[in-house]
This record gives sequence, C-alpha cells and structure tokens, in this order.
Amino acid sequence: MTVQRITTWEELSTLEAEWNALTGDMPFLSWDWLATWWKHYGGVSHQGADQNGKQATNRQLYVLAVFDDAHCKGMGHKRPLVGVAPWFLDRTIIEGHVIRWLGSGEVCTDHLSLVCRPERCGEVAAAIADALSASCDDWDRLELEAVDANDAAVAKLVSELQERECLVSRQSAGACWVLDLPASWEDYLAAISKSHRKQMRQLERRVLDSQRVAWHRVENAAELEAAWPVLIELHQRRRQSLGEPGCFASRAFQDFHGEVAGRLLTRGQLRATWLELDGAPAAAEYHLADRTTTYAYQGGVDPMRLEEEPGRLSTILCLRRAIEEGHAQFDFLRGDEPYKAHWRAAPRATCDYRVVPNRQLARLRGRVLSLTAALADRVRQGSSRLAN
Repeated sequence: MTVQRITTWEELSTLEAEWNALTGDMPFLSWDWLATWWKHYGGVSHQGADQNGKQATNRQLYVLAVFDDAHCKGMGHKRPLVGVAPWFLDRTIIEGHVIRWLGSGEVCTDHLSLVCRPERCGEVAAAIADALSASCDDWDRLELEAVDANDAAVAKLVSELQERECLVSRQSAGACWVLDLPASWEDYLAAISKSHRKQMRQLERRVLDSQRVAWHRVENAAELEAAWPVLIELHQRRRQSLGEPGCFASRAFQDFHGEVAGRLLTRGQLRATWLELDGAPAAAEYHLADRTTTYAYQGGVDPMRLEEEPGRLSTILCLRRAIEEGHAQFDFLRGDEPYKAHWRAAPRATCDYRVVPNRQLARLRGRVLSLTAALADRVRQGSSRLAN
C-alpha cells in the first residue's frame, strides 16, 4: 500500500472516477459532493467568512489517497485507488493544525467516513494510520465529527492510531433519524397510529387527490433551473419567519449547492421536488438518493400557508415516491426535530472522535482545549440554572 497526500485541486481532480467507484453510490461520500465542497469552502475562514465571502489561508487540502501496489508490479499498470481519507487541514493560532472532514461546517454533511470497499477497510485504515503517524509533526489533532456509531472503517482507523500511541477520545453526538420503509404505502399506513393514519387518509382524499395539487419532480437541467429558486425562496421565507437568517443567506452555501445539485442530477442522485397548491408554490424539497436510501437534506414551506400543512403533504409524496423506487430507508439526517419521530423514524447514534498524536505540544494543546470546553459547559449550565 502507498499513501499519497493530495494537497492541490489538480491532484484531487485526477481521483474523480476511481473515488466515485469506491463510494457504493453514497452521495455524501462522492467526489462530486466533497470536492465541490472544497472548491467553495477551501479558502474560507471559520470566523464568519462563510457568510461574507472573505477568503483566508487557514485551510489546506489534506486528502490521503491509498493505492494498492500489489496489483501493478511489473505490469506497467496504474496503481488502483483502494481508499481515501477525505480531509483538510484547518490551521489556527490557538488550536494548531486540525484535520477535519471535507464537507463539514455549515454544510453539515452526515455519514462521513473513509472511502473504501467494506472488505478492505482494515488494510486501508492501517495504511492511513501509518501515514498519519509518519507525519505527526504536521498535525495537532484529528477531529472526526458526527461519525455513525457503527462505522467499521473509522473505528478501525481510531484503533490503529491508539496502537501507535495516539490519545483517543470518543463522545456521543446528535442522532440521525432513519425510517425503515415497508414494501408499500399501505403497509406504511398500517404501521402508524390509528389517529395519524386517519389524518393522512383525510389529507390524501381532501387535498392530494383533488385538482388543487400539482407536484413537480426534477428530471433534467431545465426543471432544476426552474425548481432551484423556488426552493431557496420557500426555505428563506420560512426560516426568516422564525427569526433566523436561513441557510441560503450564506453565499458559499448557496453556490456550493447550486453546483453540486447539478452534478448529482447528472448522476441520477438528486430528488428535488416542489408542491403547488392552487397554482402557487407551497413546499419544496431538496433530497439525495442512492440505490437503497432517500436522504432528506433540505426543504422549505410557505409560512403564510401553514394551516394547509404543505410540509406534511410534501413529505407524504416524497415517502410514497421512495417506496415506489424500492428504497429500504428514508433518512431524515441529523437533528432531533419532533416531526421525525412523528413519521416513525428512529434515532441512529453518531459520535465524535478526537485523536491527538504522541507529541508534547499537541497534547498540551489538547489539554488546554479540553479544560476550556469543560469551563464553557459549566458556565452554560450555570446560566441555565439562573434562567430557571
């Protein structure tokens, strides 16, 4: 195994086809998602610059690409790519050099992991751990946030790093909420509560089966061009009605998704829709998909029409479509919003890993940060008690 550190866009671009072949069709791990994220966020500072577009030099690409030497010796063939650690290096004065996931920050990418075939995750993790250990002077901390609790590849990497005398900590993080889909819509209705089932059937008869509804599904670039401003407007109006700026207030966020949605449409992985009631847009959804799962990433509703339940109507149609496609799961992603449990989704645990190399300055930084975080937690708890 040979591990190559990828630090330039030109090097990253050469990995596209092989990288995508390793993902198992998972959109959040695709080259399209993560490389496009780097394109829009790679030079942006954490300190508020995501919103105003100011550039900084505190980020460096730090992708570790693992190649299999055994399959090319003496044959003159290109070494096959067998694994990728999709990372960047975040350089700050206080925290030092921190390795983080591509796709992190305000994009809030879920299900991030090492990119490799399941049967090769052990050897890929060991090769990456060797590379990190050999270059431990280059980094002060490895932050792997919101990792699925049952992720075998990351667990193996962390175990390998522990064996190389790195300090490792793990703590619980927010859950992803996943609905296991039955074979038919009728089977789903039969599994929910009697009262919920009654509400759903009434909505279907009273609204969805009427002439008031038009549901648009994006199938090509022209339809995406028509749907995208609808999504942004409905999302922004709803969030602003709640006193929030809305995700698309960030220029980087808007530009990233504007590009990556088109890429995923080409790959057949975009599920963008909008619902019209009486001829006017009332709800929009921006979902992704692989062979088995629909991922509900973002959406918006008309805040002036909440009494007509446009969000619920839109979710019914999206669930029905996922079942018709033969998907096994509908993933509402991270966040403990009550509506997810209402649809009978169940929480799937995630965790945060922190790894510090066996180096004195890195460990000192780690202790200072841990003490600072603990003090901040105590201050927040004290403020909460006083408020109550």
